[in-house]
Amino acid sequence: MPVRPDAPAGAFRPARRWLPTALVTLVMSVTVLGGFVVAETLPAPEVRPVSLGEVLTLRPLPGWEVVRREQATVPLPPGGVISGEFAQLTRGSGALDLLALPEVGGDALELADLYATAVLTSQLERLSVSSQVERITLPTGMDAVRFGYIGSQPQTGAALEGSVTAVVAPSGNGALFDGWAPQGQLELISEELVAMIARAEVV
Repeated sequence: MPVRPDAPAGAFRPARRWLPTALVTLVMSVTVLGGFVVAETLPAPEVRPVSLGEVLTLRPLPGWEVVRREQATVPLPPGGVISGEFAQLTRGSGALDLLALPEVGGDALELADLYATAVLTSQLERLSVSSQVERITLPTGMDAVRFGYIGSQPQTGAALEGSVTAVVAPSGNGALFDGWAPQGQLELISEELVAMIARAEVV
């Protein structure tokens, strides 16, 4: 087709109809590929370690946040109490309670029993603690014990399930890791709980 009525014969409108499509494709390619490049070069978010006194240091995984920190006391069976420091991390409906007890002494099994009888029994109703205790060795080389439990919150009656890991360092300092969630949901965070506990330092 001539460009204008008075254009010489043989002058045709250049075929440009493919250009917008090609330009859009090019822009989309650059945008998408550029997005991948940016995503790969972004640094991982920095997660600050959580330290309880000079006893326990834990490095939370991304998405876990500290929502509570306070001093804590745990009653001892013969009478009296032992003081320590408590912190709670949460992600979604799951939580990880940390309890550091300086100079608690004993071994991991005794500390686990103390936590079950002095802490869990006072916080949960219809408590049922697993009769089987798992003995594990953390990557730091320290021995630990782990047990599970189920119970319900006194205020709401909501059923909970949890997993407690107890560690006593050679110094006599003890640490407890209580990961819990609504019943049936603990398995959704169990791998992250295990990973964080494995990286924890108890001195």
